[in-house]
Amino acid sequence: MFVKFWIKTLALRLPFYHTRQMLAWQQLLDPGYNHERDKHPVRQKHHGQGGWQSSSSGGITTRDYADYDEYLTHQKTKWDEILKVKGGLDRKVLAGYRRTFFRRFAPLCELLPPEATILCLGARQGTEVEVLRDIGFHDAWGIDLNPGPDNPFVKPGDFMHLQEADESLDLIYSNCVDHAFDLDAFFREHARALKPNGLALYDLSLGSPGASSMGGPFEAVSWENEAVVFQMMLKHFRSVLKVEREPGWMWVLLRGKASSPQPANHAG
Repeated sequence: MFVKFWIKTLALRLPFYHTRQMLAWQQLLDPGYNHERDKHPVRQKHHGQGGWQSSSSGGITTRDYADYDEYLTHQKTKWDEILKVKGGLDRKVLAGYRRTFFRRFAPLCELLPPEATILCLGARQGTEVEVLRDIGFHDAWGIDLNPGPDNPFVKPGDFMHLQEADESLDLIYSNCVDHAFDLDAFFREHARALKPNGLALYDLSLGSPGASSMGGPFEAVSWENEAVVFQMMLKHFRSVLKVEREPGWMWVLLRGKASSPQPANHAG
């Protein structure tokens, strides 16, 4: 079962295996790039421990962005830096991502039909989209502020402002919750785009949240504990279907709300 997934994952062990996308990444490797000298000016302000608000609100701490444009600029620079410094992601890292996404998504085959419409948010190079397609969900795609070159899986888009219509998606997935500009608006926007009783699947990083120890250089929001995030989720989704933990991560599967009942027609 899932033969396509396993063939492509095992192929990443071969030193000569490169996809067109991986070759495009390598073209952007810049041996002359010096991060401290050449980094984007926004990175002078925003880094691991710098650029955060001085206090939290309700257990949540956010970055001290001057405005939304500064947030967008900061988030876009992550993939640019990876491409310049490393020439993208190596095969071992990609194989690990594929196995992680397979563990997340294989159970969905019992919950959703193959024709389900699935949107992956903050998908960057699109490994999660590729895995979804490999296991049979052909109407899966991703959005990211910076999809990089030759990306067949991800198109430009902002997960805070989806282009998708109301009640148009069967499933939303994201492992970038801690990159949201506004957590409450983040969940509200996703709930809007889900079909009645649709599903939302979120991966929450457990490695760095907490107001006393901020996240990495690109996280935009931090929380003191997962309960704060759960409470916010349940404002916008009907129920939690499943919660599982693994080292460094917790993933949560939620059921969206049913449609609001239409008012009865009493004309007559």
